[in-house]
Amino acid sequence: MSTIHLPSRLHSETPLSRPHAPPALHSSADTHAAALQALLESGPNSARAPKLPDNPAPLPAQRAAMEREINALGAQLGRKMVEGMLRNPDTAESQAYFNKIDTLLTPDTLKGVLNGPNPKACTKALTLIETQLNKNAINSALTPIETEQVEAYRNYIDSAMFNLKASLMSAPPESRFEMVRAFSRREHAPLTNIQHYINTLKDKSEHLCDIATQVREAIGALQFAHPEEWRKDDYREPAGGLHARTYSFAHMNESTLEHPSEIRNFVTGRDKLDLSGIGRQLNKPLQCVNRLSGHSGEIQLHYSRAKNTSVVSVSANRGQTAFVVKVFGQVKERDLSV
Repeated sequence: MSTIHLPSRLHSETPLSRPHAPPALHSSADTHAAALQALLESGPNSARAPKLPDNPAPLPAQRAAMEREINALGAQLGRKMVEGMLRNPDTAESQAYFNKIDTLLTPDTLKGVLNGPNPKACTKALTLIETQLNKNAINSALTPIETEQVEAYRNYIDSAMFNLKASLMSAPPESRFEMVRAFSRREHAPLTNIQHYINTLKDKSEHLCDIATQVREAIGALQFAHPEEWRKDDYREPAGGLHARTYSFAHMNESTLEHPSEIRNFVTGRDKLDLSGIGRQLNKPLQCVNRLSGHSGEIQLHYSRAKNTSVVSVSANRGQTAFVVKVFGQVKERDLSV
């Protein structure tokens, strides 16, 4: 879909060659177009705070703290530590490390530190973490634990069967069937505990492998997106940052032509405008159009190249106010989530 460029001037004067014709009246569509044009050409509204992203980039102090924690975790998370976490997952120390991994190695945190001023140092620590949590490392740590559990299971079965055989040999023949049936129905707590432990091992180990995959993909995305900067020792985050931002709107009245929200420093191809909440409110899928048909749920993208400003509008149901948001930067159809 091509971006719509509104005319720089709307002509509404009555031609001088027809002096007896009554003055032309602006239709509602002309008025709406003129208002959109004025919004495109106006500057930022200092009286209203700009729309904040759903996932704002971390502040420098926050990012520095995250970098320190990641470096510390990379130094602590050795083979012995990982095996200890899996062998004794319910201890306070193991639970503390599981919680730290879950809260620290999130997609937003990884993106924030890898796109910060120290990507190489962070990548070194994250690579070390990934090496300790990937599938090969986890399987290596699990092997002796699983062998121990299998041996414990077998030993208990052997012991229980030996005791059952001894009991059967000394019991009267008429009671042996009931003894076997009672044995088969009995819940053996040691076996239940081993089964629960093995299931816990499986869940914990798979979760750590998933974290390692997430870390590996984050590192790969940085190297792929910035191959030139990656080779520079003096890499610094560009103005505005590389942190992808998503701006979500839940309902039509959240931003209107009379009271439009403003999104500043929008980066085409990186940031997203999430209008899925509006689609749910209208109870219909949204679609981009070049010309309005009068139906609700139609998106139009207006862009002023001179001002590098966009206005995104969504048509409403009859009698209701349309959604209109002003964006400083160009919004293309691929930047929309509907």
